[in-house]
Amino acid sequence: MATAVDPVRAESIVFPLVSTPLVPAPAIPIRAHRQYPWIKWALAIGLIIALAVVGELWRIHSRNAITYETVPLERGQIQASVTATGTVNAVVDVQVGSQVSGNIKALYADFNTKVTKGQLVALIDPELFQTQVDQAQAALGSAQSAALTAGAQVQKAASDLSGTVASEKSAESVIAKDRATALNARNQWQRLDSLFKQGIISRQDDDLAKATIDADDAQVAADQALIDASKQTIQSATDQVGVTQAQLGSAKGQERQASSVLDQAKINLAHTRITAPVDGTVIARRMDVGQTVAASFAAPTVFEIAQDLTKMQLDTNMDESDVGNITAGQNATFTVDAYPGTTFRGLVTDVRKAPIITQNVVTYDVVIAVSNADLKLFPGMTANARILTTKLDDTFKVPNAVLRLHPSAAVLKQVGLSAAPAGKQQVYVLPGGKLKAVPVTFGISDGQFTAVTSGDLQTGENVVVRFTTGATSPTTSATSPTAASSPRRVPGL
Repeated sequence: MATAVDPVRAESIVFPLVSTPLVPAPAIPIRAHRQYPWIKWALAIGLIIALAVVGELWRIHSRNAITYETVPLERGQIQASVTATGTVNAVVDVQVGSQVSGNIKALYADFNTKVTKGQLVALIDPELFQTQVDQAQAALGSAQSAALTAGAQVQKAASDLSGTVASEKSAESVIAKDRATALNARNQWQRLDSLFKQGIISRQDDDLAKATIDADDAQVAADQALIDASKQTIQSATDQVGVTQAQLGSAKGQERQASSVLDQAKINLAHTRITAPVDGTVIARRMDVGQTVAASFAAPTVFEIAQDLTKMQLDTNMDESDVGNITAGQNATFTVDAYPGTTFRGLVTDVRKAPIITQNVVTYDVVIAVSNADLKLFPGMTANARILTTKLDDTFKVPNAVLRLHPSAAVLKQVGLSAAPAGKQQVYVLPGGKLKAVPVTFGISDGQFTAVTSGDLQTGENVVVRFTTGATSPTTSATSPTAASSPRRVPGL
């Protein structure tokens, strides 16, 4: 290292040369005049060397110096929260569609129209459906006539059956009478035949009595044949009654079918009048007059009605790593792009368990109820929500920059400290101007501050948030979000 030249000593060396008595008096001014530039050069060189030495010493000193930034330790409230994005929706959002196909003949509502339940909002051309009603009405009349005819046939068959049964009863009474007559004739013949054998009566009388018996037996046989024929007639009449009753049942079934077809036709005709199912506001109209509505496979949506826009809900997509901390009843805040300076408040009402999987990312719908009395919020707005999960009212809190403070072993060695044990946490404070490491346990964080749940700390102590050396960059990646104190030099360095 170069040594600086002392200017005083340089002058003491030059003066004896100037005052030498051997030099003639006239030459003294000339020689002194020639040596003055060398003195100036010597002085300049000495000054430069001295400045270089001082600069090098200062550079070495500055390189080894450590500065830091601190903030005072405070007590206060810490609120842990999770964030998510979502969409503002109406609590009840009804899509009004058509159940029949046809052309839209008229629209009676438009965007932002307030409607009441049962109000006519659209009309599909009813002519085709009115024709179907008329056809079904005519078919029902024909079926009713057929049912009446079948009923009359049943009554006739029943009447015929009754007549046949009466004829059978009459034949049975006749055969009973004829059997009695035949029995009486047989008894008389037996008495006459006994008298004939005794010779009391003639053979003619005996033969006449015998002929009477044969005639009576023949009459009984004829009566029995008539009864048998009546029975067969009764069976045939009974079968005819069954056939007519079946015909009547079929006619009545066709009548009911025709009635059902008529009812369906009337329902389809009624469905041409599209009415509002709830009280609310029309937030979307998806069809125009003259457009064809095809309801063959799915009911097309004509209007979308929000029931009550003063009560909204925010459907958020909550990450699966955060949803375990969410429960119903937690407070929430959110902002929307339409009002960047306004913070809206809500309440978690439901954590839906159905997963939403998008590109292998699993989220869950967390529903936040929101009051919208001033109607600022519109359905479909994108919101950035923050849900309060945990709150500590009075606790030590430090800026999050303290958590990111990880000084190197070399820096800690300069200040006489050792690194924190593995798995342990510590902060650096300056009690009495001397750096000190304090083991702590960190708690919840609100994104700017983190709670300190344990540790030997005092309110107002200066907590280090940044170490800086002349040879290296700061040991933290960002400055504390609060106003830090001015950089200081560690005492003794």
